[in-house]
Amino acid sequence: MMRTLSFGLKLSVFNLIIVALLGTLMRYKIAFSFPLADQKFMLESHAHFAFYGWITSCLYIFILKYMQDKNPTLSTKLFKKLIGLNFITAYGMLVSFLVGGYSWVSILFVVLGILISVVFCFGFFKSMKGVEGNSKLWFQSGLIFAVLSAVGAFSLSYMLMTKSVTTDAYLRSQYFYLHFQYNGFFIFSCIGLLIHTLTKKGIVIPKRLNGLIFWMMFVGCLLGYGLSVLWMKLPLWIYVLIIIATLMQTYGALRIYLWVKSNWKKIKKVQSLLERSLLIYAGAAFAIKITLQLGSTIPSISHFAFGFRNIVISYLHLILLMCVSAFLLHQIIVSSYFKISKTLSSAVVLFMLAVFLNELMLGIMGVFSVSYTSIPYAHEILFGITLLMFVSALLIFLSLRKAKPEYLG
Repeated sequence: MMRTLSFGLKLSVFNLIIVALLGTLMRYKIAFSFPLADQKFMLESHAHFAFYGWITSCLYIFILKYMQDKNPTLSTKLFKKLIGLNFITAYGMLVSFLVGGYSWVSILFVVLGILISVVFCFGFFKSMKGVEGNSKLWFQSGLIFAVLSAVGAFSLSYMLMTKSVTTDAYLRSQYFYLHFQYNGFFIFSCIGLLIHTLTKKGIVIPKRLNGLIFWMMFVGCLLGYGLSVLWMKLPLWIYVLIIIATLMQTYGALRIYLWVKSNWKKIKKVQSLLERSLLIYAGAAFAIKITLQLGSTIPSISHFAFGFRNIVISYLHLILLMCVSAFLLHQIIVSSYFKISKTLSSAVVLFMLAVFLNELMLGIMGVFSVSYTSIPYAHEILFGITLLMFVSALLIFLSLRKAKPEYLG
């Protein structure tokens, strides 16, 4: 189904173009008019395809490459099929959600996507048994969180299919799925990739420090789901646990920053300006995410954040685009499987600029919405920014030229 790493990564970037296109169409519909498409259907299609068609596909490919690095004799047949099926499933979600929203067809593709993550997770554990390495813990836990997030997806799908939706149950299920995808699978896999990438360049994190950071982040993520449901009436002891979990994650993130900072001179020698810039960009977004997460433990701030749609969207995009997507572009460039031309570099910079402007605009709209003040031409401006994202993503794709073939076994 997929023969080379570069082909899989380029297809993933093509999927990013589709994600950006759907975002542009949604913004166009809000700013102007687009009666042919249902906004809610487009939103579901956009979100699911971003998860599976862009991010998950990239992570699976990079995790498989990690497995090959650690075990050159590894049989990749199963994993290549799983990655290929994940692409097919992602396109199934794209079309089915776009046409009919939540239906038995779209839910079937969601279930297939989850089953693929379960098989990939078990396959990873089996194939990596006995293999040592600092990244292994991060990939194992990331894949476990991907499987765990299925509880929220199944619950949400069941409620929608049986028409037994209640507001609280819907939000609990949705945030459960999002939390363990965003803060679990995506973030933990990216940290694992960062550690592995730097290790290959001779920049090795001490095993004890890696273990400390991992357990701070792991326990913090498990209990951190509580941050998503602070709007519920929680007992005091649970609230205290949530605060402790948040502090643990904050400490873990700080130690990652300090480790990277202490090795920055070495990183400058082995990574280009573009690669370092993307790393700083993603790291800054992660730092903002951790800071906002810490601030959300204050009830008044939490109620404020969950009460305004633009702020929620801005926060989700902060993780999905500014943090995770920027880091995945960093990994694509670091992989050395593509020629880094001036056009590609400019397209990446343009894309990240558009992402920043999108976050800035959503943040401003969120602040002004507190006083129920609308910003003139805000929706038109957002449409222009998302159009810029689409064009720059297209340029990234068109600029990707293979530097060398890489066959996955």
